[in-house]
Amino acid sequence: MDLADVAHELYALPLAEFTAARNARAKRARSEGQPLLAKQIAKLPKPSTAAWAVNVLARRRREELGQVLDLGASLREAQEGLDPAAMRALGRERSRLLAAVVRDGREAAGELGVKVSDAAAEEMEQTLHAAMADPEAADAVRSGLLVRTLTGSGFEPVDLAGAVAVPGALPEPASPPPAQQRPARGAEPEGTETPRTQRADADAEARARDRAQREAEQREAEESKRREREQAETDLADAEQGLAESEAELAEAQAQADTASARRNEIADELDRLRRRIDELEEDLAAAEREGAHADRARRLASRLAEQGRRAVQRARDRLAQLP
Repeated sequence: MDLADVAHELYALPLAEFTAARNARAKRARSEGQPLLAKQIAKLPKPSTAAWAVNVLARRRREELGQVLDLGASLREAQEGLDPAAMRALGRERSRLLAAVVRDGREAAGELGVKVSDAAAEEMEQTLHAAMADPEAADAVRSGLLVRTLTGSGFEPVDLAGAVAVPGALPEPASPPPAQQRPARGAEPEGTETPRTQRADADAEARARDRAQREAEQREAEESKRREREQAETDLADAEQGLAESEAELAEAQAQADTASARRNEIADELDRLRRRIDELEEDLAAAEREGAHADRARRLASRLAEQGRRAVQRARDRLAQLP
């Protein structure tokens, strides 16, 4: 199992379970003799709430998400073909579909016990909007591995730096065909005058692009600050989790040390008791030996006296036998 496989497992979990599961998975990789993989797993960042909710869409509402991304491809085609009518129609459909899919994402997140705030829902919509405008951003959203939300104006590539947990898990972007091989839909032959209405639409589109560019720059600045804040919050949560695990390991080690110390003291007390008992037994043995020696002397004396008594009895019997 490689890093991408582990990441797909972790980013599919409920948000509250991510940090503990990541740390446990890194610990397991170390125990299995995979220190590099363990280090890579430990560095996987916890996703923001909005990014996690988009990942939920990629896994639990894949069909609805596909409709959004397919509509984005159609919009890009209409823009490349300078088809204002199609762009207006698709733009209206985009607003309706984005709102519906964001509602689906909030509902799916709620099924997993996470309430997505209105602010996070806006970030979800910005991310989907960016994915509609940029094929590479669409691949990032489809991956289900987002760690932060995306923003994009539609005129510049979406910044994906640090947005995907395992960038190598995304497909390589396809190179667009040369411009001369991609004639714009509805383009007039060279030398044909553009109608006035088409020029007006082009001017309106240009103004809209400028306005969108300014709004995108403002959103990007706000997004950058938000990402920094979320990263700091994630780092704090990870540090607190690491501290909690370290303190738990310390408590376990202290309990083991206390148990070993109590056992050592118990054995030492038992040894002291046995030593005192040995001293007592040695004293008893010495006393018994003294008593034995005394008894032995008394036995020898009694034996001599008994022998003397036997001889006296025999002499008396002899004298008695000699009398008439």
